[in-house]
Amino acid sequence: MSDFKIERESQEDVDVLRLSGQLDAHTFPTLQRELEGMPKGKPPRVVLDCADLQYVSSAGLGVLKKMSREFREQEGDLRLSSLTDKIANVMNLLGFSQVIQVFGELDDAVDSFKK
Repeated sequence: MSDFKIERESQEDVDVLRLSGQLDAHTFPTLQRELEGMPKGKPPRVVLDCADLQYVSSAGLGVLKKMSREFREQEGDLRLSSLTDKIANVMNLLGFSQVIQVFGELDDAVDSFKK
C-alpha cells in the first residue's frame, strides 16, 4: 500500500489540495472522493499542489481528466501546480497539458482563477 495524503486549504475563493506520496490504482479513489465532495452551489475552483507528489499512474491521470471535465461542466476548473520534472514529462508526453492547465508555482495557479 502506497503512502498518499491530501491536505486541504482555501486561498480566497480557491480550494487548494496538497498531494503527497503516490497517486496510483490503490489511492486514486481517495482523491476522487475528495474532489467529488467539493462544496456544491458554487463553481468548483480547485488547484492540486503536486510539489510532494512522487508518482502518478494511468489511474491517477484518469481521475484528473474525469474531474476536470466535470468541474468545467459546473463552470469551474481543476488546475495543477508544482509538478516534479518526472510527472510533468509524463503528462506532456500523454498530452495532458492540453487538457489540464499546469502552473510552475502554486500562487500562479491560484491567481489564474482571478483572470
